[in-house]
Parts: sequence; C-alpha cells; structure tokens
Amino acid sequence: MQAVVGTKPLCSRLSSGDGAAILVADFQPLTTAPRLSRLVSEAAAGHSVYQVDPRGALSGDRLYATLPELADETAAVFRAGESGAASDQRVFVVGHCSSAALSLEIAGRLAGERDVTAVLVQPTWPGTDHVTEIFAEFQGKLGVGSRPCPDLDGDPWSCVTGMEQLMKEGLAGVATRLGLKKAPLAFSELLVSYRTWVSFLLACRNDQPVRIPSDAVAISVLTDEPGFVLPGSGPGRCRITPPPPAERPDAVTPELAKHVLDQINSK
Repeated sequence: MQAVVGTKPLCSRLSSGDGAAILVADFQPLTTAPRLSRLVSEAAAGHSVYQVDPRGALSGDRLYATLPELADETAAVFRAGESGAASDQRVFVVGHCSSAALSLEIAGRLAGERDVTAVLVQPTWPGTDHVTEIFAEFQGKLGVGSRPCPDLDGDPWSCVTGMEQLMKEGLAGVATRLGLKKAPLAFSELLVSYRTWVSFLLACRNDQPVRIPSDAVAISVLTDEPGFVLPGSGPGRCRITPPPPAERPDAVTPELAKHVLDQINSK
C-alpha cells in the first residue's frame, strides 16, 4: 500500500488585512469538523490570518520534524508574507490544544521584531503516555490487537517509520478480511492521517520541557482547567480566561473563534 504523495504547506495565508496579523496553529480533526483557523479567518475582518498546519507539513515524504524546525520555517514564511507590513504591526500566535508548545516556539522567534502575544486555547502538553495511548487507539480503530509502540527514546524517524509499518500491516489485514485484492485509496489517506498525528505528538513529547518565551511575549490562555499554571513558569506569567461553554473541551465552534478574537481585539 503506497502512502499518499505530497506535502501540504506548513504555513499559508487564509485572509489579508491591515490589522494585527494572526497565526493559528491547529489541525484538521479526524472528522469533517471545521478548523479553528478557518473560523477565525471568516470572522476576523481586516486581519491577515495564517494557518499553521504541522500535520500537513508531515503528510508527504517528511516523516518527522522537531518543533524548533517547524517554528523556524513558520517564522520565515510569515516574514516573507508580511514583508510590506508596518513594523509596528502586532502579531498574535494562536495555538489550539497540542499545538501550544509549537505556538510558543513561533512566538519566541518573532519576539523582538514585532509586538507578539501568544494565545493558547485549551493547551495540552503531549508526553510519553499520550503518544503510546493514541498509537494504541489508532490500532484499535484499525481492528487489530494492540502491538507494542516502538522505542520513543530512539531515533524519531525510525520510531515514526516503525509505527507507520505496524499500522500499514493492520490496514492490510483489514483489506484481506474484507476480501479486497487491493487496498483502496481511503486506506492510504487514513494511514497518513494517523501517522502525522503520532509524528507531531512525538515531536511535542521530545520537546519537553516546554520552552517559555521571554517576557517580551505576552501570553493569554483560554482554559477551563482549575488552577492552570503554564509549564516551566510560575503563577501570573499568563492571563487566564475561561473559554465559552462547549460539549467537549477540544470542540471547535464559531463561539470559540469569536472568543479568541475578543482576546485579540482587547489587546
């Protein structure tokens, strides 16, 4: 079964405007649900909005990248896209869920060039347990027994390759049970989707402890976690605001996008 060829852009502009620039690091859910970046772009009249898609950047032959590498590349694309913008234009880097650490890395790259604020939305910090649990969950969705996760402390490219191979064997078994002579394209797309998730989560796990930008970067956090403290910092480092009510903490809704924009427009 061949993987889907081609790598999607890491950073792409969704809308243009003379207001503060907004970079939104998020992911396409494993459903048809909207992305936060799209909802923000639709509601952010007058702003340049960029979508940062780390999973898309890992969807082709590039199996793995560190968070610093992804942050460097994002900052370079953003600078090129905003080369004609006023030097005093503000920048907001929005990170949804597990993209929190990447968003802080990007904000740190842009600090000193612009007035930068990081907005973390229901931030999470994937660790070893999360990576192994998600890998086991994906194997379960493929209808195969849970097989041991490759060594997370070894070479990350080899680790991702090993996880992909185990999932590929699981999908091949599904095709056989269904009596298919050839695995359909949908199987390849599913494999890439699962592989990019575990690859990015592994990068987050390998980037710990979280690097907190200098005080030049303001940090706002939308979370309903009681007593939230930003990892690697002390109480008071960030402004904490509860998000709008939702059925699930990770739900992406127009109300959430509006709440993010309210944080940006209040600065």
